[in-house]
Amino acid sequence: MRIYLIIAIIALVGGAYIMGARVAREKCTADVANATTAEIINTVNNTRAADEKTFNTGVRDIRNILRAKYTIAD
Repeated sequence: MRIYLIIAIIALVGGAYIMGARVAREKCTADVANATTAEIINTVNNTRAADEKTFNTGVRDIRNILRAKYTIAD
């Protein structure tokens, strides 16, 4: 009878260990997914800001900027 009790306790502890490892793995996977999502959102926002600035800059503005920065001598 005592052997069965010891085996049951060992099985219970082993099961708790395995379930804890599984929960930790799932939390890690969720953290990685959240970090990846945040990085993608940041990249998209940066690209959108650059595209808006480029879209709103007219050809005359670009020519004036280039004329002001560079001369024929350069």
